[in-house]
Amino acid sequence: MAKKQLKKLTIRLLPILINGFRSVLNPIFSISFSFIIVNYFSKNLWGNFVEYLLFFLIATVISGWGNKNYLLRVFSENPKEMTSNWQQLFLARLPICILFIIALYFLYPKHLFLYLILWLFGAFLHNSFLSIIYYNRDYIKSISIEAIGFIALITQLLLLKNELDLTLLIKSYAISIGIKAMVSIIYYHSFLKFEKISFQLHMLLLSFPFFILGVSGFLQSKIDVYAYSFFYDGKPLGEYQIISGFYIFAQSLVTLLSFPFVKNFYRLKGESIKNLKTLIIKYGIIINLIMVGIIYATLWYGYKIKLSLLQICIGYFISFPSYVYTTHIYNLIRNKKESIVARICVFSFIINLLLSLLFLYLDYNVTGVMLANAISQLFCMFYALKYKIDE
Repeated sequence: MAKKQLKKLTIRLLPILINGFRSVLNPIFSISFSFIIVNYFSKNLWGNFVEYLLFFLIATVISGWGNKNYLLRVFSENPKEMTSNWQQLFLARLPICILFIIALYFLYPKHLFLYLILWLFGAFLHNSFLSIIYYNRDYIKSISIEAIGFIALITQLLLLKNELDLTLLIKSYAISIGIKAMVSIIYYHSFLKFEKISFQLHMLLLSFPFFILGVSGFLQSKIDVYAYSFFYDGKPLGEYQIISGFYIFAQSLVTLLSFPFVKNFYRLKGESIKNLKTLIIKYGIIINLIMVGIIYATLWYGYKIKLSLLQICIGYFISFPSYVYTTHIYNLIRNKKESIVARICVFSFIINLLLSLLFLYLDYNVTGVMLANAISQLFCMFYALKYKIDE
């Protein structure tokens, strides 16, 4: 009897553990990548690369156009038309990607053009399959895609270790993104078998609310780095991008804490949601405190970036609010109130941007943008709390 219960528990927990591992894998690879460049090459090289990275991040989000979240809902409502719906939105988003490719020609050096196309279009292809991965819960495939891409990147860095510069780093990164795209195509090639090519641009209108939600959420978490890039480049920008990346990772841990309940969230009653909220906040206080300590130690010993006591305290309030408002956001989305979630993200993003620019103008440097980030997160938390948890 005990063996049966253990087997049953294992069957339930295994997908949760695998998805938890999958969700932290990409941030871990990103942190490892920055660590290798900073420690074995230079902070200036990393900072110069970040200037390219920031453009491609926003380009990927915009060309994604709410792809993942919109299609997950559409797939659930009409599983039989899964391939057709995926293809329609893919083709509708393709012109946006092409516009960014054209922009590359005018924005960046011509000798990098083909590699930058590979980077942008490779990311577009790879991200297009995320809705399928999440809907089918193909977590093992997702892990293998990320791992193969990272191994390809590190292999290139090892081969080029004696001559690596910005050009070679960009080429290596673009090739690794292209490899991820190729592996994704191998897994999901059947979705690319178009019976007809038809650009149904109305799909962009249908998915627009999810686009706003995705872009505003992205900017909410990244706008301080973009603001910092207006004032600094090279080494200072590279260092702040690393700091910001660690706190974004700390914020994302709440998704791991709440994931076991998300599958059944739509069926939870008001009291159960309140209990879940209390549980997440209670453990979040301790987890976030531990994470702040880990971030401080890792930045100092791994990157030679030392945060002051004030910056450590501010950092706590960058990552903690997510433990408070996550269940509220889930509940709003459950009630199809994505517009409210988008409004929260947009206001938070605007506050973060304006305060970041102001504090940077007043020469508060890293402390200023961290404070702006913390204030915007606290605003996000209190705004989300306006909406009753059991509505």
